[in-house]
Amino acid sequence: MKMDTIRRVAFCPHCCNRAPQRLIRTQKYLGPIYNLNGSLFKRDVPCAYYVAVCETCGEILLYRALAVPVEDKDFSLAHLIWPDPGLHRAVPKVVTECYAEAAKIKNLAPNAFAVQIRRALEALCDDRGAKKGTLRHRLQDLASRGEIPPVLAEMTDALRLLGNIGAHATDQNVKPLHVLAIDDFFRAIIEYVYVAPSKLKEFRDRLEKFGRKQAAESDT
Repeated sequence: MKMDTIRRVAFCPHCCNRAPQRLIRTQKYLGPIYNLNGSLFKRDVPCAYYVAVCETCGEILLYRALAVPVEDKDFSLAHLIWPDPGLHRAVPKVVTECYAEAAKIKNLAPNAFAVQIRRALEALCDDRGAKKGTLRHRLQDLASRGEIPPVLAEMTDALRLLGNIGAHATDQNVKPLHVLAIDDFFRAIIEYVYVAPSKLKEFRDRLEKFGRKQAAESDT
């Protein structure tokens, strides 16, 4: 089977369309697989990266397959790793759903994207128990409690203002360059509030399990 005939139909984060994606390169390699406690499960497992092009917008996408068949025809089994297709599993469902709606219109409707990210910030405030009030005062409440550090508090205020621009019919509009900044800022906030604490907890849990295992082995 020729590589230029291998396709999958999937969502493209670049153009926000569900479109045919054509495989243009497969890079196979042997990689290690680890247990949840961090110990090596198996060495030299067949893995692969797949480079594809969206046939709607022409942008590149990067997929990865671990410990599954890694022939070109197995492209459909791989998982998208770039562009980042979504938020970390530690993020609450309501925030994730707001962001997923925003992602669909990211490059199609910048104003609507900014408004949807503003909704995601409201959902974040609800989840973190911010005091009732305007979004500005709710974000200030989170910052005063240390939920958001000063530099991220400035980011949230910028997102709020851009969301206001997108929501009102004025001669000002959210531009494509604003969209990139909005996405980066929002992800930075999500990383601090949800993702980093989740990763730290997972790491500590693994260390604790590893410590108990080492202690048990030393007693035998």
